[in-house]
Amino acid sequence: MMRGYITEKYTDMRGAYTSRRLMEEGARAGMDMRIVGVCDTVLTADGLICRGERLEKADMVINRFKYGNIKDAVARLGDVSVNAIDKINKYVDKSRQLDISSSAMSRPVSLLACAGTDMERIVCAVGLPFVAKGLCGSRGNMVYLVENGEQYAALCEKYRDTELLFQQFISTSRGRDVRMLAIRGEVVGCMQRTAKSGFKANFALGADVTAYPADADIKKIAADIYAQTRTDVLGIDLLFGRDGYVFCEINITPGIEGIETACGVNAAQGIIRLKTDRA
Repeated sequence: MMRGYITEKYTDMRGAYTSRRLMEEGARAGMDMRIVGVCDTVLTADGLICRGERLEKADMVINRFKYGNIKDAVARLGDVSVNAIDKINKYVDKSRQLDISSSAMSRPVSLLACAGTDMERIVCAVGLPFVAKGLCGSRGNMVYLVENGEQYAALCEKYRDTELLFQQFISTSRGRDVRMLAIRGEVVGCMQRTAKSGFKANFALGADVTAYPADADIKKIAADIYAQTRTDVLGIDLLFGRDGYVFCEINITPGIEGIETACGVNAAQGIIRLKTDRA
């Protein structure tokens, strides 16, 4: 039987939807998938030790944790690493996504600067209100809508001298967006996320999800982004602009619960096949 690892924050995350589904589909494909918690693992001169057990080479490593150096060492144990660790280390930073483009979408005006930058300079560049994003946040964390000076002052107090991405607010997409899951540039599933309140439409924050048609533009965007990033599995978020789709960001370690729930697709199987189809 083939062996696979799924990196998560902790080893006891068997109940996490995405990891559970990957384990299920791995077993169906003849692969024994094991969760490796980065926070439970140490790197020594003798190798990687997870909860007292040495980690051996694996047929596949699915990288679900984005931070630190131990995850890199675990990824190197796999004959196949999804996503490749150099891609995760690059695109986990939202500022490294600024050059992603497609003729089927536009981009919000953006400014990379530290919290504390003169607000007038930000407003002149991207308008008011504007969105402020932490460079490595996920699941809607570190994303703020700034509508006035008081809100900006509070943001600066919280993130003083931290680099943030300031972006034009796409008002036509307030509280809703499109998330697609793409595997090697092919759209596996596509959904609209609609917030119950507020402007953020993350599934992790309780947004409603419904299947959304993968039209020609969406398929082109997925193919174009794959051509540029060469990244196996991507969550691609798009906003609704006045004249078409507007790029929001890519998620380098996307969860699959929303897509499988809304679209009735087997995304986990598609990820596992990145190894089993080669075997």
